[in-house]
Parts: sequence; structure tokens; C-alpha cells
Amino acid sequence: MKSFIKFAKTSGIYFFGTVLAKLVTMLLLRVYTEYIPAEDMGTYNVSINYVTFLCSVLYLDIWSGILRYFYDYHTPEGQKKPINCGFAIFGISTAAYTVILVVFGQFVTVRYLPLIYLYGLMMNLQNLLGYVARAYGKNVLYASAGLLNSFVTAALNVVLIVGLHMDYSALYLAGCVGYLSNILLVGAGVKIWTLIRPSAFEKPLFVRMLRFSLPLCVNSAAYWFLTSYNSVAVSRMMGMEANGLYAVAIRFGSFISLFTSCFTMAWQQVSYAKEAESKESLSQFYSSAVNAYLRFMGMGAAILLPFIWLIFPLMIADGYSEARNMVPLYILATIASSVSGFLGNIFTAMKKNELLFYTTVAGSAVNILGVHFLIPRFGVQGASAALFLGFLTIIVFRILLLWNEVSIRIDVRFLVLLAVALAVACGIYFYGDLKMNAVFFPTAIVLFLLSFREMIGNLLRKIRK
Repeated sequence: MKSFIKFAKTSGIYFFGTVLAKLVTMLLLRVYTEYIPAEDMGTYNVSINYVTFLCSVLYLDIWSGILRYFYDYHTPEGQKKPINCGFAIFGISTAAYTVILVVFGQFVTVRYLPLIYLYGLMMNLQNLLGYVARAYGKNVLYASAGLLNSFVTAALNVVLIVGLHMDYSALYLAGCVGYLSNILLVGAGVKIWTLIRPSAFEKPLFVRMLRFSLPLCVNSAAYWFLTSYNSVAVSRMMGMEANGLYAVAIRFGSFISLFTSCFTMAWQQVSYAKEAESKESLSQFYSSAVNAYLRFMGMGAAILLPFIWLIFPLMIADGYSEARNMVPLYILATIASSVSGFLGNIFTAMKKNELLFYTTVAGSAVNILGVHFLIPRFGVQGASAALFLGFLTIIVFRILLLWNEVSIRIDVRFLVLLAVALAVACGIYFYGDLKMNAVFFPTAIVLFLLSFREMIGNLLRKIRK
């Protein structure tokens, strides 16, 4: 219970920072869809997907390596070692990133390439510093920086798009300035200049972290084919306008990540610190955590679907109205993605990242095959369906592997009830009217609270004590 209290506390901090930050960006959807044509939104979405793929490969997800190895040291000087080794890898990756984009720009004309380059660099630097802050337990600083980032980005987007009538280049520029504000705040908060010391660089640790992160790099590349590849496929097979509509539907998937990002970051810290315990204790802990997460995600989606149906006309301009029916399938795919990521962090805690690779490749293969089979038959909905099947494949494989590692147990009976609840929520979303969705929304909230009544009761009793 102590671990869950810590988990809940850390999640709460991330919630009020990360979630509020993402809510700010969600509120901008009306501005984006009112002033940016669907074709331009599709072009922006594809460019970000490509740069994300490149960064996923080159930067090796080294920030996860820093966070994981940080817990192996218990003195201030020792804790600087993984940070300095991580920065060294980050520097090498940045050099490679710069060379690749400069060379690429000599042969292919890409609109706003310098802004795209800067966007990718800033995105990765804020990731790196953010993980350093989390390693030192500065979760409030991390959350505050995310909030500042979102407010700066949102304000600048409004000024550039609405006030100055800029095109979609405003999205890159505002994003870069937002990331910069985040970097400056976190850098000052952790006093990064006191942590970077050449004397703290340790070659054997550098090699170990490199080996630890390389599977994450390949895993991230494979993961790209599970997510961003679908947007690229939609743009190629159906055009940029269709991809722009798909990009708006994807934004509603952010409602899921509003909560999952908080729990995932808290879960990393709790699970990494808990790995030294006995196998029996880990089995009980991981089984309870995974079942609670599945319950939270599924019941949360049942609440979210009628809520999105009700607010969609307020948030989205008429030119993007076709995106409305694309949301439910993408929400289900996002849930599957979040669950697979939650399971993946258990492997990282056990330093078994090589197992992640095989499961991700299997899911990627299913997704790629599904994309090329389903999009010609079902349009953009086929992209979301393929994505869901890909992540479902990963979940099944990871649960089977975890069964061998820590005897994790899944509450199958509740999963059946969850599937029924989600089927009802989707049916009302597609075929119901305003009244039906308005009634189902509070009903789903009550069902959510009932499903967690025991855990809520234990938590309240613990707080009273």
C-alpha cells in the first residue's frame, strides 16, 4: 500500500502539471481548425512524424537510461555519473542529427526545414533536462515547466495565427519558444551547470548505458511504425487533407494521454525503485498495478467518449467535422498503446529491454500489414483499427513474457465486463443523440467510481491515519 500511496502522490503532482498543460493545448484546437486548412495541418503533422522518427533512432531514449541508472547510485557525486554519460550520448546524437538534416536539405526541398530542425532539437533537450529533474525528485519543477511550456506555446500560437495571420509555420515557431521556456526553467531549477563535470564521466558506465539504450532506440524506431507511420500512410494513400482530419482525431487521443502520462512517469519512478524486492512481492505488486491500470483506462474511456461527443462541436470548426467519427477507434487504439507502454516499463525496471524489441516488432508488423489492408477498404478508420490491432498484439506478448518473469496475473472476468462497457459507449457515440450521450456521461462516472470503491476507501483510510 505504501508504494501505491507514493504512486498516487507522484501521479497527482504530474496531473496538475502535465494534464493542465495539455488541456491548454487542447483548448487551441478551435484556433487551429478555424485558421489552418486541413491540408496544411496534414503537412505539419507528417513533418513532425518524420522528425520524431529520426530523433527516436538517434537519441536512443537516453533520458530513460539516465533515470534508470540514477537509482543505482546513492551519493551526490555518484548520481552525477549517469547524468554526464547521458549528456555525452546526447551530444553525439545531436551532432549526427544536425549532419543528417543539413545533408538532407541539400538534396530535398522541405518547407521550413530550419524550424523543423530546431523543433526536434528543443523537444529532445527538454526531454533530457526533464528526466534529470525527475531523477532528483523535483516533480513539482518538472510539472511547472510543462505548464509554462504550454502557456507560452498557446499564447504565441494565438498571437502568430490569429493576430499576425501566419500560416502553419507558427506551430513550429511557437513550439520551439515553448520548449525553450521549459528548458530554461528546468535547467535553472536543477542547476544543471553544477551537474556537468568531465571528472564525473565514466567510460564503463557510458558503455553500459549505451548498451541499455540501444534496444530502446530500436524499440522506439519500431514504435514509430506503430503510431506515426499511420499518419504518413494516410497522407500518401488518401492525401494531406484526410491526414489533417486524422491529425485532429489524434488530438482527442491526447485526452487519454492527459492521464496516462502522469501515471506512466510516476510508475517509472516507483517500479525502478522497487525492483530489488523478492519475486513473490513483485508478482503481487505488478499484478495489482496492471489490473488497476486496465480498469482505470477502460472505465476512463467509457467516460471520455460521451464527453468528446458533447464538446466536439464547441472545440472543432465546421471544416473538420468529418473527424468526429474518427475519434472512438483512435481512443481505443490509444488505450491499447498506453497499456502496452505501462507493461513495457516493467521490463525496463528489470533491465530486460531486449524483450521489448521483439514485442514491438511483432506489433509493428501487424500494424503495417493492417494499414495497407484496411485503409483502402475503410479509409482513415482503417488506420486506427490497424493501430489498435498492433498494440493489442504487443499487450498479449508482453503479458505472456511477464507471466514467465514475475508470474503476473490478469483479471480476465473484469476485462469481459470492460469490453461490454466500451462496446456500449461506442454504440451510443456512433448511433446516439445528444440526450443519450448526456445521460450516459454521468452514468459512466458512477460506474468508474464503483469499480474503484475498494481502492478509494483504502486510500481515504490511509490519508486519515
